[in-house]
Amino acid sequence: MTNGPSEAVGIGSSRGRADWRLVMLVVSSVLILAGYALPMFPNRITEAVTRYSLGATRWSSFSVLVTEQHYNQNTAPLNQELDSVAIEVAPVTAHAGSGWAWLAQLLAPRERLGKFFSLVVCLALPVIAALYMLAWAWVLLRGKRDTHEQMIVPGFSLALLTPVCLWLAWQHQFDFSARLLGLASAALAPRAGFYLALLGTLLACATAFSYRRDTHRALFSWWWLVLATALLIWLLTRFRPQPYLEIWNFISDGIVVTLRLVATSFGLIVLVSLLGGLGRISHNRIIYGIASLYVEIVRGIPLLVQLLFIWFALPQVFDGIGDLLLAISPGLEGAAAVFYDLRLNPFTAAVAGFTLCYGAYGAEIFRAGIASIHRGQMEAARSLGMTPLQSMRFVVLPQAIRVILPPIGNEFVALLKDSSLVSVLAVSDLTRRGREYMARTFLSFDTWIMVALCYLVLTLFSSRAVEYIESKMRFER
Repeated sequence: MTNGPSEAVGIGSSRGRADWRLVMLVVSSVLILAGYALPMFPNRITEAVTRYSLGATRWSSFSVLVTEQHYNQNTAPLNQELDSVAIEVAPVTAHAGSGWAWLAQLLAPRERLGKFFSLVVCLALPVIAALYMLAWAWVLLRGKRDTHEQMIVPGFSLALLTPVCLWLAWQHQFDFSARLLGLASAALAPRAGFYLALLGTLLACATAFSYRRDTHRALFSWWWLVLATALLIWLLTRFRPQPYLEIWNFISDGIVVTLRLVATSFGLIVLVSLLGGLGRISHNRIIYGIASLYVEIVRGIPLLVQLLFIWFALPQVFDGIGDLLLAISPGLEGAAAVFYDLRLNPFTAAVAGFTLCYGAYGAEIFRAGIASIHRGQMEAARSLGMTPLQSMRFVVLPQAIRVILPPIGNEFVALLKDSSLVSVLAVSDLTRRGREYMARTFLSFDTWIMVALCYLVLTLFSSRAVEYIESKMRFER
């Protein structure tokens, strides 16, 4: 009769330390939401005049928020240097300068949301954290211990991000430029609402951290490394737009090409791996021999050599087939012409090379995964009247996929990194775009730092995603 109420008290409904923490959750949320109702950034930069050493001048007017001014200051015309910057600061007229008003103004027109998306995220995340804290407090009051334990890690992560988001929202007011802030530091300084919300976020961090003993889960995971790397890239483009923003704009389309290349190749690799794995366990000696020959030969040749062979040597193979057809019979001239004209574009050649190489490694992964399933499973399925194909599809493969997933996930991450090799085939991937920018500007250090960070974000995210999928498919053996 008393277990339920006493459990609720233990979580924090009536006395002791838990009660203090519950009150602080509510107080921190109220402070954040109240701070957004007070003026936070009541002044803004409306105009900027940038002058350069030989007399060139750039004049910019900002209807909502200063943008690209920091970039203009660091990209002087040819053979000129930055001379001076003058700005006009005026009170915000469209609204009172509160956090709620800024959000309302930026969310209304769709074009503003796209242009100032980073500021919207920075302003919205503390509000989301405050609402999350209120929901967390409600769960504590209801005495739902399991839900409370599940909310601790996300709550701490949100709380830890909110002070950073508020600081970045303030940096947006002068386009992350220390020079612009120095020109009007008093006018651009945050007001009471900012400091009240900041106090609420700090209290939220302390309160969320105080619940660390109520869960066995780690407060920090490897997902934080993904977020930190992505945030570092974004901060580099903001605080040093020259050259990092230019580099990002130049190589961003290469990221899309890299992802498209990897996704296309991996889909074909899984198919070839499955067929190769089935061939390696086949009782048909011809099928087994062909699959084994493919695996042994391809795994013995480096990937770069295979890519170069497909791009440079394969056209000569096609020409040789055409010559052979003509030598056999002049009537095969049409078929020979097909081979003479057959040429792969760089993207197709890259996909073919990756599929050929990684399919051989994947075939061994599938073979080992299928072999790990006891033969009794196949025999039981056959005894139920299933055909060998049905037994493999419905009984063996669903069990084998749990064994196959970790190594095949590692192959995906390796494929993502090895995709940089396709730059030798003139594919405009991330590495190729980085080489082109470096050749044009000779900024080798800055270029390759940005390229390396982009690859790091992609590989870290892929590794965490594979790890998450693996954890969901884990089972007791």
